[in-house]
Amino acid sequence: MNSYLLRRLLPFFIFSIGIELCFMLLQVVQNATNFDFSFLAIVKTLGVLLLTSSVSFLFVMQAYVFYLLILPHDKQNSRLDKIITTATFFIFAVSALCKGAVSQIFWEEFSSSFNYIVIDYIIFTHQVLGNLEHAYPIAKILIAIFVTAIIFTILAYRWLFTEIKAPAFGRRLFQSIIYGMVCILAYININVADMEISPNSFNDEIAKEGAFSLFNSLHKNEIEYDKFYLTNSQTDNLQILQKIFGSKNITFINPKKNITRQISSFKPEKRANVMLVIMRGISSEHLNAKHKGYIPNLQKLSTQSLYFPNTYATTPSTFGALEAIDLSLPPLPGLSLFGLPNNQQPHGLGAIFKSKGYDTKWIYASYGVLDQTDKFLAEGDFEILDRSKWQKGDISYADLLSASDEDLYNKALSEADKSFASDKPFFSLLLTSSNRYPYSLPDSFTGFPETANRRQKAVIYSDYAIGQFLERAKDKPWFDNTIFVFVADRASRKSRLPDATLETYKIPLLIYAPKLIKARQINTEISQIDVAPTILGLLNFNYESSFYGTDALGKDYVSRLFFSRWQKIGYKSNNIEIRLIPGKKYSVTPETTNAKEAQKYLNEAIAFYQQAAQSNNLSE
Repeated sequence: MNSYLLRRLLPFFIFSIGIELCFMLLQVVQNATNFDFSFLAIVKTLGVLLLTSSVSFLFVMQAYVFYLLILPHDKQNSRLDKIITTATFFIFAVSALCKGAVSQIFWEEFSSSFNYIVIDYIIFTHQVLGNLEHAYPIAKILIAIFVTAIIFTILAYRWLFTEIKAPAFGRRLFQSIIYGMVCILAYININVADMEISPNSFNDEIAKEGAFSLFNSLHKNEIEYDKFYLTNSQTDNLQILQKIFGSKNITFINPKKNITRQISSFKPEKRANVMLVIMRGISSEHLNAKHKGYIPNLQKLSTQSLYFPNTYATTPSTFGALEAIDLSLPPLPGLSLFGLPNNQQPHGLGAIFKSKGYDTKWIYASYGVLDQTDKFLAEGDFEILDRSKWQKGDISYADLLSASDEDLYNKALSEADKSFASDKPFFSLLLTSSNRYPYSLPDSFTGFPETANRRQKAVIYSDYAIGQFLERAKDKPWFDNTIFVFVADRASRKSRLPDATLETYKIPLLIYAPKLIKARQINTEISQIDVAPTILGLLNFNYESSFYGTDALGKDYVSRLFFSRWQKIGYKSNNIEIRLIPGKKYSVTPETTNAKEAQKYLNEAIAFYQQAAQSNNLSE
């Protein structure tokens, strides 16, 4: 190798690729049952890893390339050069090993390479490190990383320098400019969205080098719908949606521009209180008879409630669930609205209940500033009562991020008492935290089977806290006039199938009000975005709506399911499933669907998603 620049970079590159291959092998071993070991799949996976690792390497080494540019010719291989280069390699080795370790931890939580989810955890380092120390031996891991970096620096020392003479400054400047141009071209043309080289999602995710995946996602995950997905004219879309939403009690306010409509009830409005609890990671299958005794409180509650066992989440994301439940919004591609700059809360449940004279409260046992729920929901007419607003006496157990579910429910009861004392009805929106990583639970609760893992223990504890909550609520003077709604954000994590089926999105919805609502089970498939209009329908509210869901108890209800997986978005109605794919592509399931019917449901899918994207400024 006669190129001075390439020869100086070679030891760094070999080490970088070696570390990536080691961590890739670890992830493959951990997920052997899900990995596609066919020859072509392996070749593609290794090819993407090499490409993304190379691009990441180009960016990481820019500072060292600049150093080689300004290094005087007579200082090559000098003592100063050796000190700087050796120190650079050591720092590079530590960074690569730390990135690998963190990506492994991220993989264990999300079964994914880095993406935009990680950014808040980078910013709020103190809280995250506290949680990591709870779950992992961080000190030992760091010591191992430093020792390993020292060993590799010693082994690589003799290869860090070369007898090849550095070219003249002009030549080095030309090489550096070419290097920079390659970086720019790589940034513009190589996108993590194009790295799905296998029908197996494990191969896709394992193939992506961590730093490349992270920074590419952060910069490019705000997707312009009109640019990447199939579209129709706004006139056609609105005609389709207004036909779907139209009925005798609905008046469209501006039919040429949007779907905003006035919904009128033929019955007197009810002034019942509502407590809407979003439960983390509870699947419908947890409530099945075969799991009898696993979560006894929710299983018992399902027989005493208006129970929808075939409810479907819209995304694998808690924030996607908040958008679906509060805003009745289908899952939009790319970043959640919570993560978009200058996001503004559309008209949701908070605004509707506020207009009816309710106290509207967002009660959260974690810090809303970490995930931007405080800002987003404050704009949605909620009083923010996240952990930062709690008093010390409100918390009996907490890790650095979240208080326990018992504390959350006790806070909700206390706030309900305040509203009742002020003679005001209340709408409280709660999000649980105990059934989330790192699954920290109060030491006082020990009701676990010996074989239960951390996640299972968290589910069992979450169910216990719900039971305690309802027992205490029954003694309150406002209980008889209160509707309790329990809905999961997403199903518990399952095996990542080649293209996740809708069954992996199935969650429970329970509406409990023994004095107001008759208990029964409704097996109709409904979407998470139907939760809001169904609650408002139970209350016979007259309200202005921009919702994309409909009242699941309405006599004309038609099941329409919405779901997203990364940048693919889906729609199912009448057993026909449409998936919209970047690149203005789509698929229809079953494939035997006749062309006319397939086109009908394709047009419906486009109408819902394109209109929702345009209404929320995610289109060109």
